[in-house]
Amino acid sequence: MNKINVAVLGLGQMGATHVEAAKESPFVDRIIGYEPDPGRAALRGKELGIGNTSNLDEILEDKSIKLIYIAAANEAHMELAVRSLKSGKAVLCEKPMGITLDEARTIIKAEKESGSFLQIGFEARYSMLYMKVKEWIDSGLIGRPLNSHCLYYCSEFHKKNTWRSKSKGSLIGEKLSHYLDLPRWWFGKKVTEVFAMSAPNFVNYFNHPDNHQITYRFEDGAMSNLNFVMGIAESDLGDPLKDILEKQSDDGHVLRYMIYGDKGAIETDVFRRRIRRWVFSDGPEKLESKIVEEMKYDKSQDLLYGHNVHGQNLRIAELVAKNMKPENPASDAFETMKLCFAAEKSSDTGKPILMNEIADN
Repeated sequence: MNKINVAVLGLGQMGATHVEAAKESPFVDRIIGYEPDPGRAALRGKELGIGNTSNLDEILEDKSIKLIYIAAANEAHMELAVRSLKSGKAVLCEKPMGITLDEARTIIKAEKESGSFLQIGFEARYSMLYMKVKEWIDSGLIGRPLNSHCLYYCSEFHKKNTWRSKSKGSLIGEKLSHYLDLPRWWFGKKVTEVFAMSAPNFVNYFNHPDNHQITYRFEDGAMSNLNFVMGIAESDLGDPLKDILEKQSDDGHVLRYMIYGDKGAIETDVFRRRIRRWVFSDGPEKLESKIVEEMKYDKSQDLLYGHNVHGQNLRIAELVAKNMKPENPASDAFETMKLCFAAEKSSDTGKPILMNEIADN
């Protein structure tokens, strides 16, 4: 088996997740972590049980390091991705692809010029809940997909005086890009226009909107909507005697998709740990709808079904070790980032945005 050495840039919570997956991968030999501050690099390296450095050039110049996971703050994504790609490394970069569309374009340009492997961390595409939706749609079980509704309400977990609450970007690229990306993936069509709005904040220390209504249309007339509010759900107190999703399922937390086509519908519900499918039929008096399939999972499978970062990272290490191409091309991730920035522009201007008005380069 061909094993590779990997580096993780950024050793915070997400970086630790990348390290954990790399440790479990049979395709990874050595792991080195990077933080620009020497003291923090040494501390986190010791805590995570990996080598560490505060010298990025040490990583970029090490020819034995084949893959770089970028888990740093959003503002650092563009520079780290470009330098890593230009050094010939394979790269998995967390979303967003920079905090502006120009930064995303710069990353795509670096990928094309270097010919290096680049995949963006849309790990929901590796999550069993959402992969099942893709399977059912591709199998024609709901006919032609026509509409997708995502209702997402959560508690405030970014906290005061953190880079997330002070971010120059918005929650659209940082957080909601996953939930805009999934319908694009499921429907397999180009987005033609987007309209977005935000009400005034009630989380007054956020440097960005805490709520969004985003509607976008596909080239075949199908559409999708995302309704998001961060903060209204009850704060998580971490009661060890309660199952967290069971508790959150009735305290204001919602993460639910309804996807319907001309022959049926699909529901995913994270807090109820289930996915269901309806079939439509032509009854004697009206359209008939019937639930024909339901799948549930337990709390031990939450990460596998929800945000499967671990599975994604294991797969990326395998792809790079086997010299294979990205499964989800960066060019496709760029289309999602265009949608995110178009939604921001629409929200700022109060006007619909036509996607053909946004240049690829």
